[in-house]
Amino acid sequence: MSRKGKTRVALGSLLTLVLAATCVAVYQSGSKSTPNEKEFVQESQEDSVDQAIRTEEREEEEETQDANTSNVEGEREIETESSQEDTSDTENTQDSQTEETAAAEETAPETAANQQENQETASAEATAPDMNFTESSLMEWPVNGQVVIDYDMEHTVYFPTLNVYKLNPAIVISSEVNAPVAAVANGKIVSVLENEETGTTVTVDMGNGYQAVYGQLKDVAFSPEQYVTAGSVLGYVNEPTKYYSTEGANLYFALQKDGSPLDPLQYLP
Repeated sequence: MSRKGKTRVALGSLLTLVLAATCVAVYQSGSKSTPNEKEFVQESQEDSVDQAIRTEEREEEEETQDANTSNVEGEREIETESSQEDTSDTENTQDSQTEETAAAEETAPETAANQQENQETASAEATAPDMNFTESSLMEWPVNGQVVIDYDMEHTVYFPTLNVYKLNPAIVISSEVNAPVAAVANGKIVSVLENEETGTTVTVDMGNGYQAVYGQLKDVAFSPEQYVTAGSVLGYVNEPTKYYSTEGANLYFALQKDGSPLDPLQYLP
């Protein structure tokens, strides 16, 4: 039962009690009651009823105000929760955007580096010459000059500066200081090293296990991993080392197949 119903029941009971008491009083007084007393009783009953009605109306107004207050507070709580949720969503969105931006910034340098590396690789592959030196291939002469010490891995040959006879895995071609030295075939630079006997020495891979070795150089224009084409100037003839001072300026030139020496003259025109 609602509060309003309970109030009406209480008022009804109160009115019943008032009427009963009035009836008893009237019965006891009987005919002795005067018209004024009857009017007084009637007025008292009316005042009691009016007071009860006003009390009921006041209670209804209080219930209405309480309900309105509860609704307002509920709306305020809903608005507060909604505001907090919106703020939380906004913060999460901003954090997510910040993380994505940071990740993008970290990834950007790596992506640029990868792209540059891929471009360099593609460029190198595009400019790589055909490296297919075989047993039937012919080389170009690296310098113009006479062979002053022959290749021989079966019999010893004489080395004037050292004044000894020994096996020779290369040929020594006389030349002049600053004469250009050309690549004998297409290839890829394997190494550029300093050697006590042959000075600045360049090794070039020509494919299929064949390598050319150039010694007594200076001003080498290439680095390891770079490609060269037949006829490209690798460098220039340098002053001879102390092992070839009697022979004079020269180019030390060797040919190898899978690390084993070959006679270069068999591959020169």
